[in-house]
Amino acid sequence: MRPSRPLRWALSALLLVALAVWRFHPTPQIEIESAQVTDGPITRRVVATGTVQAVTTVEVGTQVSGSVQSLEVDFNSVVHAGQVIAQLDPSLYGAALERARAGLGQAEAAFVQAQADLMGVRTVEDDARIKLGRARQLAANQLIPTSDLDAAEIAMNEASADVQSGDARVNEAQAAMAEAKAGVDQATIDLDHTTIRSPIDGIVVARYVGVGQTLAAAVQAPALFSIASDFRRVLVQVDVDESDVDDLTAGEPASFQVESYPDETFHGTVMQLRPQPATGATVVTYTAIVDVANPDERLRPGMTAEVALRGAQRERAVRIPNSALAFRPPPDVLNALGETEPSIPETSPEVWEYDGQQFTPIAVQTGLADTRWTELLNGAIRPGDALVTRATLTPRYRP
Repeated sequence: MRPSRPLRWALSALLLVALAVWRFHPTPQIEIESAQVTDGPITRRVVATGTVQAVTTVEVGTQVSGSVQSLEVDFNSVVHAGQVIAQLDPSLYGAALERARAGLGQAEAAFVQAQADLMGVRTVEDDARIKLGRARQLAANQLIPTSDLDAAEIAMNEASADVQSGDARVNEAQAAMAEAKAGVDQATIDLDHTTIRSPIDGIVVARYVGVGQTLAAAVQAPALFSIASDFRRVLVQVDVDESDVDDLTAGEPASFQVESYPDETFHGTVMQLRPQPATGATVVTYTAIVDVANPDERLRPGMTAEVALRGAQRERAVRIPNSALAFRPPPDVLNALGETEPSIPETSPEVWEYDGQQFTPIAVQTGLADTRWTELLNGAIRPGDALVTRATLTPRYRP
Protein backbone atom coordinates (compact mmCIF):
# COMPACT_ATOMS: atom_id res chain seq x y z
CA MET A 1 0.00 0.00 0.00
CA ARG A 2 1.54 3.26 -1.08
CA PRO A 3 1.76 6.11 1.48
CA SER A 4 -0.75 8.83 1.09
CA ARG A 5 0.29 12.01 -0.69
CA PRO A 6 0.47 14.14 2.50
CA LEU A 7 2.73 11.58 4.12
CA ARG A 8 5.03 11.52 1.08
CA TRP A 9 5.26 15.27 1.23
CA ALA A 10 6.17 15.14 4.94
CA LEU A 11 8.88 12.52 4.35
CA SER A 12 10.34 14.56 1.50
CA ALA A 13 10.46 17.68 3.67
CA LEU A 14 12.25 15.81 6.45
CA LEU A 15 14.76 14.43 3.93
CA LEU A 16 15.47 17.90 2.58
CA VAL A 17 15.96 19.28 6.09
CA ALA A 18 18.35 16.45 6.99
CA LEU A 19 20.29 17.02 3.77
CA ALA A 20 20.55 20.75 4.49
CA VAL A 21 21.72 20.10 8.03
CA TRP A 22 24.34 17.64 6.82
CA ARG A 23 25.55 19.97 4.09
CA PHE A 24 25.76 23.17 6.08
CA HIS A 25 26.95 21.70 9.43
CA PRO A 26 30.64 22.66 9.67
CA THR A 27 33.25 19.94 9.99
CA PRO A 28 36.43 20.88 11.92
CA GLN A 29 39.67 21.52 10.01
CA ILE A 30 43.06 21.75 11.74
CA GLU A 31 45.36 24.57 10.69
CA ILE A 32 49.02 24.08 11.55
CA GLU A 33 51.84 26.61 11.75
CA SER A 34 55.39 25.32 12.04
CA ALA A 35 59.01 26.45 12.17
CA GLN A 36 62.20 24.64 11.28
CA VAL A 37 65.07 23.55 13.44
CA THR A 38 68.20 25.36 12.21
CA ASP A 39 71.93 25.36 12.66
CA GLY A 40 73.55 28.71 13.61
CA PRO A 41 74.83 31.04 16.35
CA ILE A 42 73.10 31.88 19.63
CA THR A 43 73.94 35.01 21.62
CA ARG A 44 72.30 35.53 24.96
CA ARG A 45 71.28 39.11 25.74
CA VAL A 46 71.45 40.15 29.39
CA VAL A 47 69.04 42.94 30.29
CA ALA A 48 69.42 44.66 33.66
CA THR A 49 68.60 47.93 35.36
CA GLY A 50 71.32 50.45 36.19
CA THR A 51 71.86 53.97 37.44
CA VAL A 52 73.89 56.75 35.83
CA GLN A 53 76.60 58.09 38.15
CA ALA A 54 79.36 60.63 37.96
CA VAL A 55 82.88 59.25 37.72
CA THR A 56 83.72 61.01 41.00
CA THR A 57 81.33 62.51 43.54
CA VAL A 58 82.70 64.21 46.65
CA GLU A 59 80.74 65.21 49.74
CA VAL A 60 82.27 68.48 50.95
CA GLY A 61 81.92 68.96 54.71
CA THR A 62 83.38 71.01 57.53
CA GLN A 63 85.86 69.89 60.16
CA VAL A 64 84.95 72.68 62.59
CA SER A 65 81.68 73.84 64.11
CA GLY A 66 80.19 77.24 63.49
CA SER A 67 77.50 79.19 61.69
CA VAL A 68 77.48 79.59 57.90
CA GLN A 69 78.51 83.16 57.13
CA SER A 70 78.30 82.98 53.33
CA LEU A 71 77.83 80.57 50.41
CA GLU A 72 79.79 81.34 47.29
CA VAL A 73 78.25 78.66 45.01
CA ASP A 74 74.90 76.95 44.47
CA PHE A 75 73.35 74.15 42.41
CA ASN A 76 74.97 73.65 38.96
CA SER A 77 77.87 75.98 39.79
CA VAL A 78 81.12 75.04 38.04
CA VAL A 79 83.94 75.00 40.58
CA HIS A 80 87.69 74.41 40.52
CA ALA A 81 89.99 72.74 43.01
CA GLY A 82 90.91 75.18 45.79
CA GLN A 83 88.09 77.60 45.02
CA VAL A 84 86.30 79.08 48.07
CA ILE A 85 82.74 77.77 48.10
CA ALA A 86 81.60 78.69 51.65
CA GLN A 87 82.71 80.65 54.72
CA LEU A 88 81.94 79.91 58.37
CA ASP A 89 82.01 82.66 61.01
CA PRO A 90 85.74 82.90 61.90
CA SER A 91 85.50 85.21 64.95
CA LEU A 92 85.71 82.50 67.64
CA TYR A 93 88.61 80.79 65.92
CA GLY A 94 90.40 84.11 65.37
CA ALA A 95 90.17 84.84 69.10
CA ALA A 96 91.39 81.35 69.90
CA LEU A 97 94.39 81.91 67.66
CA GLU A 98 95.26 85.16 69.45
CA ARG A 99 95.07 83.40 72.83
CA ALA A 100 97.28 80.63 71.54
CA ARG A 101 99.84 83.12 70.25
CA ALA A 102 99.83 84.92 73.61
CA GLY A 103 100.38 81.61 75.37
CA LEU A 104 103.26 80.85 73.02
CA GLY A 105 104.84 84.20 73.86
CA GLN A 106 104.64 83.46 77.58
CA ALA A 107 106.11 80.01 77.05
CA GLU A 108 108.98 81.44 75.02
CA ALA A 109 109.70 84.02 77.73
CA ALA A 110 109.65 81.31 80.41
CA PHE A 111 112.07 79.26 78.33
CA VAL A 112 114.47 82.18 77.98
CA GLN A 113 114.31 82.81 81.76
CA ALA A 114 114.94 79.14 82.50
CA GLN A 115 117.99 79.19 80.25
CA ALA A 116 119.30 82.31 82.00
CA ASP A 117 118.76 80.74 85.43
CA LEU A 118 120.59 77.64 84.28
CA MET A 119 123.57 79.69 83.15
CA GLY A 120 123.69 81.33 86.61
CA VAL A 121 123.69 78.08 88.56
CA ARG A 122 126.31 76.62 86.24
CA THR A 123 128.53 79.60 87.03
CA VAL A 124 128.01 78.94 90.73
CA GLU A 125 128.82 75.27 90.15
CA ASP A 126 132.04 76.15 88.34
CA ASP A 127 133.07 78.44 91.23
CA ALA A 128 132.25 75.73 93.80
CA ARG A 129 134.28 73.19 91.85
CA ILE A 130 137.33 75.50 91.82
CA LYS A 131 137.02 76.19 95.56
CA LEU A 132 136.65 72.49 96.32
CA GLY A 133 139.80 71.69 94.40
CA ARG A 134 141.74 74.37 96.27
CA ALA A 135 140.38 73.18 99.62
CA ARG A 136 141.47 69.62 98.90
CA GLN A 137 145.04 70.78 98.15
CA LEU A 138 145.18 72.83 101.33
CA ALA A 139 143.68 70.04 103.39
CA ALA A 140 146.26 67.63 102.00
CA ASN A 141 149.00 69.96 103.32
CA GLN A 142 147.08 70.36 106.59
CA LEU A 143 146.79 74.08 106.00
CA ILE A 144 143.03 74.23 106.65
CA PRO A 145 140.81 72.39 109.07
CA THR A 146 138.71 69.44 107.91
CA SER A 147 135.52 71.47 108.45
CA ASP A 148 136.52 73.89 105.67
CA LEU A 149 136.96 70.96 103.28
CA ASP A 150 133.58 69.59 104.26
CA ALA A 151 131.97 72.98 103.67
CA ALA A 152 133.53 73.19 100.19
CA GLU A 153 132.20 69.72 99.31
CA ILE A 154 128.71 70.64 100.54
CA ALA A 155 128.78 73.83 98.45
CA MET A 156 129.80 71.77 95.40
CA ASN A 157 127.01 69.27 95.90
CA GLU A 158 124.43 72.05 96.30
CA ALA A 159 125.66 73.78 93.15
CA SER A 160 125.43 70.48 91.18
CA ALA A 161 121.89 69.92 92.44
CA ASP A 162 120.94 73.44 91.38
CA VAL A 163 122.32 72.76 87.90
CA GLN A 164 120.24 69.57 87.59
CA SER A 165 117.17 71.45 88.76
CA GLY A 166 117.93 74.19 86.24
CA ASP A 167 118.23 71.64 83.44
CA ALA A 168 114.83 70.21 84.40
CA ARG A 169 113.25 73.67 84.38
CA VAL A 170 114.72 74.38 80.93
CA ASN A 171 113.35 71.07 79.58
CA GLU A 172 109.97 71.78 81.13
CA ALA A 173 109.92 75.28 79.66
CA GLN A 174 110.93 73.88 76.28
CA ALA A 175 108.10 71.33 76.38
CA ALA A 176 105.64 74.06 77.36
CA MET A 177 106.85 76.17 74.47
CA ALA A 178 106.42 73.25 72.02
CA GLU A 179 102.91 72.66 73.38
CA ALA A 180 102.08 76.33 72.98
CA LYS A 181 103.41 76.27 69.42
CA ALA A 182 101.23 73.22 68.66
CA GLY A 183 98.28 75.15 70.08
CA VAL A 184 99.04 78.01 67.70
CA ASP A 185 99.29 75.59 64.78
CA GLN A 186 95.95 73.96 65.72
CA ALA A 187 94.24 77.31 66.13
CA THR A 188 95.62 78.38 62.74
CA ILE A 189 94.31 75.20 61.11
CA ASP A 190 90.90 75.62 62.75
CA LEU A 191 90.72 79.18 61.50
CA ASP A 192 91.71 78.04 57.99
CA HIS A 193 88.98 75.36 58.12
CA THR A 194 86.33 78.05 58.46
CA THR A 195 87.01 78.74 54.79
CA ILE A 196 85.54 75.82 52.79
CA ARG A 197 87.25 75.08 49.48
CA SER A 198 86.40 72.71 46.64
CA PRO A 199 88.65 69.62 46.63
CA ILE A 200 88.12 68.89 42.91
CA ASP A 201 87.15 70.45 39.60
CA GLY A 202 83.49 69.75 38.97
CA ILE A 203 79.85 70.80 39.24
CA VAL A 204 77.81 71.35 42.40
CA VAL A 205 74.99 68.78 42.26
CA ALA A 206 73.60 69.33 45.77
CA ARG A 207 73.61 71.97 48.52
CA TYR A 208 72.59 70.93 52.04
CA VAL A 209 72.95 74.13 54.11
CA GLY A 210 71.90 77.76 54.06
CA VAL A 211 73.40 81.03 55.29
CA GLY A 212 73.04 81.41 59.07
CA GLN A 213 72.72 77.68 59.72
CA THR A 214 74.77 76.39 62.66
CA LEU A 215 76.89 73.31 62.00
CA ALA A 216 78.16 70.97 64.72
CA ALA A 217 81.22 68.93 63.75
CA ALA A 218 81.91 67.36 67.15
CA VAL A 219 80.64 63.88 66.22
CA GLN A 220 80.48 63.81 62.41
CA ALA A 221 81.51 66.28 59.75
CA PRO A 222 78.34 67.91 58.36
CA ALA A 223 78.03 67.88 54.55
CA LEU A 224 77.63 71.25 52.84
CA PHE A 225 77.77 70.31 49.14
CA SER A 226 78.03 67.38 46.76
CA ILE A 227 80.40 68.05 43.89
CA ALA A 228 80.56 65.75 40.88
CA SER A 229 83.43 65.60 38.43
CA ASP A 230 83.04 66.67 34.81
CA PHE A 231 79.94 65.08 33.20
CA ARG A 232 81.63 64.57 29.83
CA ARG A 233 82.23 61.04 31.04
CA VAL A 234 79.83 59.10 33.27
CA LEU A 235 79.47 55.60 34.69
CA VAL A 236 76.42 53.32 34.70
CA GLN A 237 76.22 51.00 37.70
CA VAL A 238 74.34 47.83 36.70
CA ASP A 239 73.07 45.05 38.97
CA VAL A 240 73.60 41.74 37.13
CA ASP A 241 71.94 38.51 38.26
CA GLU A 242 74.36 35.88 39.54
CA SER A 243 73.33 33.49 36.73
CA ASP A 244 74.73 35.91 34.13
CA VAL A 245 77.94 36.97 35.91
CA ASP A 246 80.24 34.30 34.45
CA ASP A 247 79.39 35.40 30.92
CA LEU A 248 80.49 39.03 31.39
CA THR A 249 84.04 40.30 30.92
CA ALA A 250 85.62 43.74 30.96
CA GLY A 251 85.87 45.41 27.56
CA GLU A 252 82.56 44.12 26.19
CA PRO A 253 80.16 46.61 24.59
CA ALA A 254 76.95 47.65 26.31
CA SER A 255 73.93 49.68 25.23
CA PHE A 256 71.21 51.32 27.28
CA GLN A 257 68.26 53.68 27.22
CA VAL A 258 67.02 56.19 29.77
CA GLU A 259 63.49 57.48 30.27
CA SER A 260 64.52 61.06 29.54
CA TYR A 261 65.46 60.10 25.94
CA PRO A 262 63.23 57.08 25.12
CA ASP A 263 64.00 57.13 21.39
CA GLU A 264 67.78 57.19 21.77
CA THR A 265 70.21 54.40 22.54
CA PHE A 266 73.49 55.15 24.31
CA HIS A 267 76.59 53.00 24.12
CA GLY A 268 79.43 52.21 26.50
CA THR A 269 81.98 49.60 27.52
CA VAL A 270 82.00 47.29 30.53
CA MET A 271 84.85 48.65 32.66
CA GLN A 272 84.75 46.22 35.59
CA LEU A 273 82.72 43.56 37.33
CA ARG A 274 82.98 43.87 41.10
CA PRO A 275 83.56 40.58 42.97
CA GLN A 276 81.51 41.49 46.05
CA PRO A 277 77.74 40.85 45.71
CA ALA A 278 75.40 43.79 46.11
CA THR A 279 73.83 44.07 49.57
CA GLY A 280 70.24 44.72 50.53
CA ALA A 281 68.66 42.76 47.66
CA THR A 282 66.51 39.63 47.96
CA VAL A 283 68.21 38.21 44.85
CA VAL A 284 71.98 37.85 44.65
CA THR A 285 73.37 40.33 42.14
CA TYR A 286 76.79 41.66 41.25
CA THR A 287 77.68 45.17 40.17
CA ALA A 288 79.01 45.85 36.68
CA ILE A 289 80.39 49.30 35.83
CA VAL A 290 79.85 50.61 32.30
CA ASP A 291 82.04 53.49 31.10
CA VAL A 292 80.13 55.93 28.87
CA ALA A 293 81.30 58.96 26.90
CA ASN A 294 78.93 61.90 27.49
CA PRO A 295 80.36 64.78 25.41
CA ASP A 296 77.11 66.76 25.31
CA GLU A 297 76.49 66.16 29.06
CA ARG A 298 72.92 65.00 28.45
CA LEU A 299 73.23 62.06 30.82
CA ARG A 300 72.92 63.14 34.44
CA PRO A 301 73.59 61.32 37.73
CA GLY A 302 70.58 59.45 39.05
CA MET A 303 69.00 58.61 35.70
CA THR A 304 67.65 55.06 35.51
CA ALA A 305 69.05 53.04 32.62
CA GLU A 306 67.77 49.86 30.99
CA VAL A 307 71.04 48.20 30.04
CA ALA A 308 71.61 45.44 27.48
CA LEU A 309 74.79 43.40 27.84
CA ARG A 310 76.11 40.60 25.68
CA GLY A 311 76.09 37.33 27.59
CA ALA A 312 77.11 33.77 26.69
CA GLN A 313 77.55 32.83 23.03
CA ARG A 314 77.54 29.73 20.86
CA GLU A 315 79.11 30.21 17.45
CA ARG A 316 77.33 27.14 16.08
CA ALA A 317 74.46 25.23 17.65
CA VAL A 318 71.37 23.23 16.69
CA ARG A 319 68.63 25.79 17.37
CA ILE A 320 65.01 25.14 18.35
CA PRO A 321 62.57 28.02 17.78
CA ASN A 322 61.36 29.31 21.14
CA SER A 323 57.80 29.29 19.81
CA ALA A 324 58.06 25.52 19.31
CA LEU A 325 59.11 25.00 22.91
CA ALA A 326 56.15 27.09 24.07
CA PHE A 327 53.63 25.05 22.03
CA ARG A 328 51.38 22.34 23.43
CA PRO A 329 48.41 20.96 21.46
CA PRO A 330 45.12 22.49 22.63
CA PRO A 331 42.60 19.99 24.06
CA ASP A 332 39.97 20.79 21.39
CA VAL A 333 42.46 19.99 18.61
CA LEU A 334 43.35 16.67 20.22
CA ASN A 335 39.65 15.85 20.68
CA ALA A 336 38.99 16.57 17.00
CA LEU A 337 41.71 14.06 16.11
CA GLY A 338 40.43 11.58 18.65
CA GLU A 339 43.65 11.81 20.64
CA THR A 340 44.25 12.26 24.33
CA GLU A 341 46.97 14.46 25.74
CA PRO A 342 50.10 12.43 26.53
CA SER A 343 51.18 12.29 30.14
CA ILE A 344 54.51 14.10 29.82
CA PRO A 345 55.70 16.02 32.93
CA GLU A 346 55.25 19.74 32.59
CA THR A 347 58.85 20.27 33.74
CA SER A 348 60.23 18.24 30.85
CA PRO A 349 60.93 20.38 27.75
CA GLU A 350 59.22 19.02 24.66
CA VAL A 351 58.48 19.89 21.06
CA TRP A 352 55.78 18.52 18.75
CA GLU A 353 55.65 17.17 15.21
CA TYR A 354 52.49 16.70 13.10
CA ASP A 355 52.33 14.24 10.21
CA GLY A 356 48.87 15.24 9.03
CA GLN A 357 47.18 12.58 11.16
CA GLN A 358 48.42 13.03 14.71
CA PHE A 359 50.72 15.00 17.00
CA THR A 360 53.91 13.38 18.27
CA PRO A 361 55.76 14.80 21.30
CA ILE A 362 59.56 14.73 21.38
CA ALA A 363 61.40 15.23 24.66
CA VAL A 364 64.47 17.45 24.37
CA GLN A 365 67.29 18.69 26.56
CA THR A 366 68.01 22.38 26.07
CA GLY A 367 70.90 24.74 26.80
CA LEU A 368 71.64 28.38 26.04
CA ALA A 369 68.75 30.56 24.84
CA ASP A 370 68.30 34.00 23.35
CA THR A 371 65.19 35.90 22.31
CA ARG A 372 64.49 33.65 19.27
CA TRP A 373 66.34 30.37 19.66
CA THR A 374 67.18 27.73 22.26
CA GLU A 375 70.16 25.43 21.99
CA LEU A 376 69.43 21.71 21.57
CA LEU A 377 71.69 19.55 23.71
CA ASN A 378 69.92 16.21 23.30
CA GLY A 379 66.81 15.01 21.48
CA ALA A 380 65.61 13.13 18.39
CA ILE A 381 65.45 16.14 16.08
CA ARG A 382 67.88 17.65 13.61
CA PRO A 383 68.27 20.77 11.47
CA GLY A 384 65.51 20.96 8.85
CA ASP A 385 62.85 19.25 10.96
CA ALA A 386 59.55 21.14 11.13
CA LEU A 387 58.12 21.68 14.62
CA VAL A 388 54.59 22.80 15.37
CA THR A 389 54.29 26.32 16.76
CA ARG A 390 50.51 26.77 16.51
CA ALA A 391 47.43 24.60 15.94
CA THR A 392 43.83 25.81 15.65
CA LEU A 393 40.44 24.44 14.61
CA THR A 394 38.54 26.24 11.85
CA PRO A 395 35.03 25.32 10.56
CA ARG A 396 34.68 23.98 6.99
CA TYR A 397 31.35 23.61 5.17
CA ARG A 398 30.66 20.66 2.80
CA PRO A 399 30.13 21.50 -0.87
